[in-house]
Amino acid sequence: MSGIAALSSWLAIGSLAAAGGTFALVAYLRRHLGKPGAGWLVATLVAQGLFCLLAGVSLAVSEPGARLGMESLTWAALAWVGPLFLAFALEYTGRSGLLDGWTMVPVAALTSLVVATAPINDVVLRAFRVESTGPAVTVSYALEPWGLFAFALGTGTAGVAVALLVDTVLSYGPLYRREAATVALSAVTPTIGVAMWAFGLGPDPSLAFVAVLFVPHVLLDAYAFVGSGMFETNPTTRRAADRTAIDDIGTPVLVLDPDARVVDYNDAADPLLDDGSDGPTLLGTSVSSLVDIDADPVADGGVGTDGADPSAPTGSEPGEADELVTVRSDGRRREFLVSRSTLSDPKGASVGTTLVFQDVTRERRREQRLDVLNRVLRHNLRNKMTAVAGNAELIADRSDDERLSDIADIIDSSARELIDIGEKARTFEQCRRDGPRYRSVDLETVLTGAVADYRDGAARIDVTADGDAAPATDPELLRIVVANLVENAVEHVEDATVSVTATVDGGELRVAVADDGPGIPDGELAPLDAGAETQLEHATGIGLWVVQWSIDSLGGTVSFDTDDGTVVTVRLPDGPGGFDGGVPDPAPAAIDT
Repeated sequence: MSGIAALSSWLAIGSLAAAGGTFALVAYLRRHLGKPGAGWLVATLVAQGLFCLLAGVSLAVSEPGARLGMESLTWAALAWVGPLFLAFALEYTGRSGLLDGWTMVPVAALTSLVVATAPINDVVLRAFRVESTGPAVTVSYALEPWGLFAFALGTGTAGVAVALLVDTVLSYGPLYRREAATVALSAVTPTIGVAMWAFGLGPDPSLAFVAVLFVPHVLLDAYAFVGSGMFETNPTTRRAADRTAIDDIGTPVLVLDPDARVVDYNDAADPLLDDGSDGPTLLGTSVSSLVDIDADPVADGGVGTDGADPSAPTGSEPGEADELVTVRSDGRRREFLVSRSTLSDPKGASVGTTLVFQDVTRERRREQRLDVLNRVLRHNLRNKMTAVAGNAELIADRSDDERLSDIADIIDSSARELIDIGEKARTFEQCRRDGPRYRSVDLETVLTGAVADYRDGAARIDVTADGDAAPATDPELLRIVVANLVENAVEHVEDATVSVTATVDGGELRVAVADDGPGIPDGELAPLDAGAETQLEHATGIGLWVVQWSIDSLGGTVSFDTDDGTVVTVRLPDGPGGFDGGVPDPAPAAIDT
């Protein structure tokens, strides 16, 4: 019996120690108030601290009436712990939308009120008696329905909270694992104490170990909150991202099961879906008839293992590597680019498909209109301007009026400039449609050919290239770049001296075109820097734009130095792909060997 008496003394000491540690933890956690779950956790610890304090103090009360009142208040405080702990777990793990923590407050308040008034009601406990076992005064009693409900509520809500925290451990990997696992583990010892008390386990049924078993609970919580900074990393953000990443995106997203049935979709997809006999359809058309979900998903960028997009339509534009599908609804034609990804379970087995629909109807219509306009303008421009130039030349040859001949020469010159602009646009457009075709090139041959047509208009054009270098690039696009830069120098500098230098070093092809003129005006370069022309800022021709577009398609960069003459430096990767912020062409790049 002396052992039981000593044990009862330690129960009092342990209960008060648990209360002191809990309130110290509350004081520390006040700095985190406002963070997800912190407020609920502080409230949980306050209720826990009150329970431990009342449990320790009540062990010194022997008068039956006063002890019954103390016992009732003790368990009334404990009635708050489970529901508040569940409210914490819901908010901390980002699940407050499932069951708001505030819904637990009235339930806990009612239960606590009924338990606290146990001395004047008969629904909580019965057969209450004081059983002194030594220095500490213990009691024994049996539970009535409300007492059993309070027990079930506390243990049930605490169990759900632990399950939520364990799910966080399993779902979110190492980022929150240590903190959530520690808090979940901390609930084990108090649960054991409650079970021992409820089922009369232990050396003496009158000894309640619940409060003292909060000591390891407090130590584990202190590790989670103080040692590892639980509220410095919070899974609420991650869960919110998981929940809203698809819902908030403005692009329709469908989730299909292995039988191609739509099982989920986001808000953006809702206007596109209709009810069909076999489930939702996309604007009245079966999704499985639009997209081959059994085909292997296309890798990022739409390039298959053979370097080409297996699903893209023939002649697809850059950026159209995903599957293009067409849907007709109410007589209207809608076009979508569809990208697919496989949904896998934790074992890696395919359990469905995610389809992302990008509505490109307006873009496709705009491209079609531009294609028609470009074709008509280029065709008509070339034919009509050729006729204009020919007639202007004829007038100049046959007229004896010097003033009329000068006007005819101006017309002829302007017409030929327009023809030249059209030819540049046509040449670049053809290269753009074909996509960059990389091959090992002889630099000197390409550069010499690029400047050949401009030698008569310049004082001197020097070409210098690494003799041993054979970089991989598109020779036609490289020729277009150099030719336009040299032409720009020859046309704007009288008796220009131009140098073209090409070097290859560290996987980079560098081409510098320099002239001894006054420098390209800022007004010509401003639109290139801005990426667009305005009424106030626009280039006088298309040559520099063709240079920029060609370099962009090769994934390179261009810089202009106009301090002393003009030096244009073009940097291109040796082979497909960009570097240092280059903008590689999204279309598949072919490599000729």
